[in-house]
Amino acid sequence: MAEPLTPRPGRTLVAMTGSLSMIFLDATVVGVALPTIQSDLELTTATAAWVVNAFLIAFASSLAIGGRLADKIGRLPTFRCAILLFVAGSATCAFATSGLMLIIARAVQGSAAGLMQPASTAIVIGAFPAGQRGRAMATYFGVALLFLMAGPVIGGLIVQLADWPWIFWLNIPVATTALILSVGLALPARKSNRRGFDPVGAILLISGLPAMVLGLEWLGHPPEDATWLPIALAAAGASLTIFAVFHASRAAHPLLQVQLIAPRIILGQTLVLGLVSLIMSAQAVYGAIYLQEVLAFTPVQAGLGSLPLLLPVVLVIRSAGKTYDRIGSAKPVFIGLIITLAGLSVEVIGVLLQSYPILAIGMVLVGGGSTFASTPANTDVLSMSPPDQRGEMSGMVQTLRQLGGSIGIVICVLAISWTVAAKMPDSLPTGELGDTVRHALEGDVSAIRSLRASDPSLAADLINARSSGMAAAFIMQGIAAAVALLIAQCMLRPWKRDDQHTKSCNATKSACS
Repeated sequence: MAEPLTPRPGRTLVAMTGSLSMIFLDATVVGVALPTIQSDLELTTATAAWVVNAFLIAFASSLAIGGRLADKIGRLPTFRCAILLFVAGSATCAFATSGLMLIIARAVQGSAAGLMQPASTAIVIGAFPAGQRGRAMATYFGVALLFLMAGPVIGGLIVQLADWPWIFWLNIPVATTALILSVGLALPARKSNRRGFDPVGAILLISGLPAMVLGLEWLGHPPEDATWLPIALAAAGASLTIFAVFHASRAAHPLLQVQLIAPRIILGQTLVLGLVSLIMSAQAVYGAIYLQEVLAFTPVQAGLGSLPLLLPVVLVIRSAGKTYDRIGSAKPVFIGLIITLAGLSVEVIGVLLQSYPILAIGMVLVGGGSTFASTPANTDVLSMSPPDQRGEMSGMVQTLRQLGGSIGIVICVLAISWTVAAKMPDSLPTGELGDTVRHALEGDVSAIRSLRASDPSLAADLINARSSGMAAAFIMQGIAAAVALLIAQCMLRPWKRDDQHTKSCNATKSACS
C-alpha cells in the first residue's frame, strides 16, 4: 500500500531538529576536550588542530553535494544514509587510538553532516505551509543553535566527569532517535527531473574550499623557509573555487546551480547569511577562548559566560520567524544588522578594558541582532526557491554560510597571532620558563595560567596583546556587518519589498512559497 502523502509536521520537526542539533554540537564540543585528546593520543599542536578542522572543512565541502543528492534520490533517503554515516564516524572517533584515525573519522563526521543538513532543512520547509515556515525554521535552527553555543560547556563537563570518547558516544542515541522518527514520516516525494551529477564540479569544490581556508589559516604561522607557501595554497584554492563557479555556469548539469541564487534578492540574502555566519562562528568559538585566556575563566565558567550570546538567540529567534511570516525578511534583516554592528562596537570596548560586564552587553546585542537578521533571510531564500530544488538551494546557502564561518575563525586566528607577534618582545626567556612562554603564545590556557604565577609582568604583556588581537578581530567582524548592511540596503529594497510581501501574503497565503 502506498504511503500517504501527508507530512507529520510535529514529528518531522523533532527528527530534523535533533539531527541538526547533533551536527551543531559536534562542531564545538571537541574544542574544550582537545587538550585531553592531545595528551592521550600524543598529538602535536598542529595535528590536534586538524581534529577540529577536518570536521569543519569536510562539512563545508560536502554541503552542495548533499543538496544535490537530496534533490536526485530524495530527501528522506539522503537523510537516512547520512545519519548512518554520521553514527559510523562518531563510533570510530570514540574508538580512535591514534591521531590519524581520529582525524579521518572526524572528516567522515563532517562529510555526513554536509550530506544531512540540506536534506533536513528542505524536509522542514516542505512539511509546513507558507504561513508557518518562519516559526518552524526558527525552532529548527534555534534549538540547534542552543547546542552549538552549549558545546564547550557540555564538552567540559563530559571530560571532567567521564572521558573524552564520551563526547562522541553522545551522538549515538540522538542519531538513532532521529533515524527512528524519520522512518515513520510520510512526506511528498520531491525529486529533481534533471539528470547527471557533475563529478568535475564536486572535485573542484572538495579541493578548492579546503585549500583556500587552510592557506588563509596557515598565514598565521607560515613556515620560516617558505613563507610564500600559505599564500600560494590560498590563491590556488580560491582559483579552484572560482573555476568551480565558472564551470557551474556552463555545465549541462552542474553541482552548483548558480542561477538559483542569481536573482538580486536571493543573492543579497545569501551574502548577508554568509557574513552573519562569519560573525557568529567567530563569536561562538573565540568568545569562550577569550574568557579563558584573558579573564581566567574555567572551561565551565566560560561556557556559562557565553550565555549573554546564547540567551538572545532563544528569545529572539521565534519572534524573528513570526515577523517574517507577517511582513517578510527585508526589514528584520536591516534592523538586525544595525543591532549587530552596535553590539560589536560595545564588544571592542569590553575586550580592550578586559571588562566582562561590558563584553556581555555587546554579546547580547550581537546574539540578538544576528538572529533577528539571519532567521528571516534563510527562510526567505528557501521559500523563494523552486520546490523540487530546495535541497540544492539549501546546500548552496549552507556552503556559503560554513565558508563564512570558517573565514570568521581564520580572521580571529590571524588578528590575534599577528597582534601578539607585534606587541610581544622579540627576545623570550630560555629554559623551562621559555617553554611556558612559547606555549602561552600559542594560546595554551594552562601555560598562560602558569605564566601568571611565574612572571606576572610578562603575563600581563601577553594578556594585553591578546586583548588587542581580539579587539582587532571584532573590528574586522564589524566591517563584515557594515558590508552586510550595505548589501541589504542596495539589494533587498527593504521598505518596498516588505509592502509587496504583506499584500501578496494577505491575498494568496502562498506568496512566499
